[in-house]
Amino acid sequence: MSAVVYIVRHGEVAHHRSDIELTARGRAQARAAGEALASRIHHGDVIYIFHSPVLRVVETAQLLFASLDTALHQTGDRPDITLRSPQPDGALENARFIPDMQHGMQEPSLLYAEMDTPEFMQTLSPARAEFYRGFWSSDDPMGYWLTHDSASGAEKPATVLQRFRQRLGEIFSAADARSPIRHIYILVTHSGAMRALLRDALGADPGEPNFCEMIALEATNQADCVRLVYRGRTSAYALL
Repeated sequence: MSAVVYIVRHGEVAHHRSDIELTARGRAQARAAGEALASRIHHGDVIYIFHSPVLRVVETAQLLFASLDTALHQTGDRPDITLRSPQPDGALENARFIPDMQHGMQEPSLLYAEMDTPEFMQTLSPARAEFYRGFWSSDDPMGYWLTHDSASGAEKPATVLQRFRQRLGEIFSAADARSPIRHIYILVTHSGAMRALLRDALGADPGEPNFCEMIALEATNQADCVRLVYRGRTSAYALL
């Protein structure tokens, strides 16, 4: 098989301080992403959708799936396409916080309500408390995470990048460019993971991706390299 991967950020939410559903605009963005992807599907393609487990990403994946399915059936000329139902994938999780041993690693939005108290902050080391305050007060929280030491209070960008690259490596290492069947992987995730990957691939952080913005990757003739496309820029990315 040959492989193509589309990494998609979740749709718009009102905030990131609890595990909430998409806004109406976020739902429209997810549907539009499915329609846009339908135009890139070929005869015989097998399509897989994977997502992080939090609500905003699950909802994005489900809406994208339904929209893609509808768009493919409306054309009526691609009956041999296989579209798999969305499935959770831990490799696509957000950068996780580690406030203490009791909580373990958790999605930041699940911790905000508890963290946003003086009593909780007083239980932390000064350096870790400073990181959390800076993260939650920043105009660009994920940019703050990328550039500041968390004092072991969050997964490091290198750790998030490693698990994301490992998942991509699994996909592309199984690909056979000689096969006429393409396997399309749609990975719905978070901006932090996307930015860690883009910084590694492009050499600099391009900033926050828009809601439902995509990164495209496809196999090349070089076994250890893929072609990455983001915002009209194409780069060779050593992955395997």
